[in-house]
Amino acid sequence: MRNRYRLGLVLVAVAVAAGLFVAGRFTAGTGPARSDGYRAGQQAGYTEGVHDGRNAGVQEGRALQAPLNLPSDVQDAARAQFNAGYVAGANDVFDGYDGGWGLDTPYIVVLSPAGNGITYRIQSRVTLQPDVSYHLCPHSTTILCQEPR
Repeated sequence: MRNRYRLGLVLVAVAVAAGLFVAGRFTAGTGPARSDGYRAGQQAGYTEGVHDGRNAGVQEGRALQAPLNLPSDVQDAARAQFNAGYVAGANDVFDGYDGGWGLDTPYIVVLSPAGNGITYRIQSRVTLQPDVSYHLCPHSTTILCQEPR
């Protein structure tokens, strides 16, 4: 009789625990958690898209402004030349390193003043390597020291 009583208590406890578990699952409300997780995963793509869209908008806006003072019959040609120069300028920003960049490769880049109306030039570039720690060398604001991790 005593064993049946204990067995009954155990069965009731298991049933109550299972019921509470099921009730918790149905009332947890995964909607916000799911959408928050989705947004966090998409944030990098969103940010990159905004950056690319802004850059394209700046180029298009400047290309539309550049030939406004010219006669209408040469505006299209002037706009095409502006766009060609814009692309060439964007590629020239890598002066001295043209063609030597790896896509999706992390770098530490040091900029310095360029002069002649150009704001920056690349002073140095270091490709980041796995298992290497990078830091400014003591008593320097531009020299990068490296040591194995």
